[in-house]
Amino acid sequence: MQHQRILDEVAKTSIQLMLKETFYGHFFTSILKDVSEKTGSIATTISNKQLIKLIVNPNYWDNDLKIDGNEQGTKNLRYGAIKHQILHIVFKHALRFQEFGNKKLFGIASDLAVNQYVQSDQLTEDAIRMEDFPDFKLTRGQSIDYYYKHLSDQLDSMQDSSGGSGGSDDSDQQEGDSNSSSADGFNESQRKLKDLMESEDNEQLEQHKFWNDFEKLSSAEQKMIEAAVNESIVNSVSRIKSRDYGKLPGGLQQYINLLMDALKPNINWRRILRIFTASSSRTRLKNTIRRPSKRYGTTPGIKIQSKQKILIAIDTSGSVNNEELREFFGEIYYIWKQGAEIYIVECDTHIHNQYNYNGRPPEVISGRGGTDFNAPIQFANDIFQPDALIYFTDGFAAAPSVYCRKPILWMITSQGIEDAKWDFLPGRKVKMIQQLSN
Repeated sequence: MQHQRILDEVAKTSIQLMLKETFYGHFFTSILKDVSEKTGSIATTISNKQLIKLIVNPNYWDNDLKIDGNEQGTKNLRYGAIKHQILHIVFKHALRFQEFGNKKLFGIASDLAVNQYVQSDQLTEDAIRMEDFPDFKLTRGQSIDYYYKHLSDQLDSMQDSSGGSGGSDDSDQQEGDSNSSSADGFNESQRKLKDLMESEDNEQLEQHKFWNDFEKLSSAEQKMIEAAVNESIVNSVSRIKSRDYGKLPGGLQQYINLLMDALKPNINWRRILRIFTASSSRTRLKNTIRRPSKRYGTTPGIKIQSKQKILIAIDTSGSVNNEELREFFGEIYYIWKQGAEIYIVECDTHIHNQYNYNGRPPEVISGRGGTDFNAPIQFANDIFQPDALIYFTDGFAAAPSVYCRKPILWMITSQGIEDAKWDFLPGRKVKMIQQLSN
């Protein structure tokens, strides 16, 4: 079957990525793949409003990404086409689409941002390259914002000098004759930009058509996709050797480093969990080949591991906004990564929802009423009996009347109650530092 054959060939390209550039290879494993005629070439779209999916047009794969009699050339083009799409996802271009007014110009700028990291022989002839604009003196390794601004400035300059069809929005583009560009005094780079802006069926720019769908998602759905991409980047970096990471282009390394810094938790959860679960007696046995049994002198030996049982209360009252809830789950993820067993209760004046945490935030949050701290504490005392209780809140409520029998940590939002006014809360209090957006 044609579709299965193409998926198998995409898988072979994935193996090439893993062997040559391991970061891209690992990242590609997290992306859904499909063969579809919804696109005329190769593109990324949304799957179930939560994940990004790569779709490949069968005719494009079999013909446009094929060089007759040149098997290696065909492999190179297919390799480059997939790497091109991976880079768009890593840089989250689809999620940033709504931030820019001129969508076609954004598409050109985004291709400039990614194609500089793809070898020339891995790009099709119609690919948009830095070399297409020698007169603009563009700097490599920059963000989409840099390329968009420079191209936008060029369009403005072209429009001012000729009163032509440079325009600043797709809807304002007027028909023009590219053959008259020389008479307008445009240089080679400006003529190339003009041709791209006036083209109606450029196959490279058509690959971005599904980015409009990302604009239609709710803020929560976009955050879910962004979190999934971030997680894939972090996991990919953690799986590759430092020397392989060092081979990545400097601009890409800088982007990933800044992202990793922004995703770091506010709190050293490894240390916090040691403090809060020091009295825990819950353990489990694990076989290990590194430590022989002292009693029997055999391997595998037995290692005793502690297992923290954490109850996390999330304040879902009306005074806690969606951005703060997102920060809550960002921190909870890092607690979970330490190996803790986490049970979550969502509460305002009482508990609305409860569930085991599995590494991903819920799609819907319950509550949005007033705030009362007693219900989660009572739940911890009488039912769940954890090693510790961590309460994420803005702190705006009366002091709890129920005494917590376990260590309790209050995580207060950056815009929450002031440090000088939180002494009524029992246990340890920590102010969350608001992180910069990516």
